[in-house]
Amino acid sequence: MNILFAGDFEPGYNRTKIIIDGLRAQPGVTLSFYNYKEKSKWNFPALRKACKAADVIFLPSFTHQDVLMIKWLSGKPLIFDPLISRYMSKVFDYKKVGKYSPRAFKNYLKDKISMSMADLVVCDTHAHLQYFHDTFNIPEHKMHVLPVGVNTDDFKPAPVQHPQNTFIAGFYGGFIPLQGTRMIIEAAKVLQPHTDIQFRLIGDGFEFKKVQQLAKDYGLDNVSFLGWVNYNKLAEEVNAFDICLGIFGETMKADAVIPNKIFHYAALQKAIITKNAPAIREIFEDGRDIILSENTATAIAEKILLLKNDPVLRAAVAEQGYRKIVTGYNHKVIGKSLYELAVRLL
Repeated sequence: MNILFAGDFEPGYNRTKIIIDGLRAQPGVTLSFYNYKEKSKWNFPALRKACKAADVIFLPSFTHQDVLMIKWLSGKPLIFDPLISRYMSKVFDYKKVGKYSPRAFKNYLKDKISMSMADLVVCDTHAHLQYFHDTFNIPEHKMHVLPVGVNTDDFKPAPVQHPQNTFIAGFYGGFIPLQGTRMIIEAAKVLQPHTDIQFRLIGDGFEFKKVQQLAKDYGLDNVSFLGWVNYNKLAEEVNAFDICLGIFGETMKADAVIPNKIFHYAALQKAIITKNAPAIREIFEDGRDIILSENTATAIAEKILLLKNDPVLRAAVAEQGYRKIVTGYNHKVIGKSLYELAVRLL
């Protein structure tokens, strides 16, 4: 089977990379690419030729604007992986667009048209699937859940190496609204008297400067910002954490996703604390393979202290999360699932 990845996409983006790596591990699958970042969107003969050679066309994350033309041009079975709703992100997450504005309607149409035109829509969670159905009236029968997962060849656990009198609660991310990094700073403020607990935040992005300023305003000496870390160094940095912090946003999107970092943390055999949200509960079980928290600074601080003071529980949660993710949600499992969906579509 020849699967064509088409549209304007980033092959190195985590979700897309996992799918590519997973499909490459499947016998009988060949991949081809027509990426608008490298080839002309308007070279119809070349694009049509690439489509003709494919059995199935796959449009990766964020290619909403490409679905209509590629479907019209190719006439081939088309799988679309929106990953996000542009309407939800712009209006309710980043709040850059008014709910009843022309731009909101434009983003609503981008979601609805792209998902309607695809033959199959893959969703990262059931919560997203339900949102797409309820908001854009996409039939449930044409959607399927394909979790983000993790490339377990890239993320392997290693012993924690740092001073024994220090306990590190770590986070990485793009400081986007759904991640709720402000809440991590509030928890760090609560735990400031516990001088052996340190918070280590990796990354930068949308709210980075505001979060950094908040820590400065509070005079926190238990928070450090490491800046952006390349993908190939990420596992090494996270392996230095004693526990990992997930997401604590108050947005609609925060309740609908299981972000990359949760899968990465689990694959590195780390105990995870994250917001108690519907999407997280689709895969994880509180107290067994993850620690879920009410979304308050005090509650998060209490969960951090719980794991710090109970190394047996910390090790058990880390082990159960690790086993679940590396066996059921590795890149090969994700690739096999998508391959089987493509076979079914054909």
